Amino acid sequence: MRLSVILLLVALAGVLGGGALIGLPALGGCLIFDSLCVGLWALLLDDGVRPQVRSLPTIEDVFNRARAS
Repeated sequence: MRLSVILLLVALAGVLGGGALIGLPALGGCLIFDSLCVGLWALLLDDGVRPQVRSLPTIEDVFNRARAS
C-alpha cells in the first residue's frame, strides 16, 4: 500500500511537471485530470463501511476494573 501511494504521488508530480513545461492552460488541465483521478482512486478504495469509533473508558470504568483485579 505504501509503495502504491508513493508511485501515485510521483506520477502526479510528473503529470504536473509536464503540464508546466507545456504552458499554463495545460497545467490547469493537468490539475483537473489529477483531481479527478485521485477522487476516482479514493472512491474505488472505499468499502462502504463507516469507521468504528471506540469510546474511551470513563474514570469510573477504570476504577471498577482496578478494584476487580
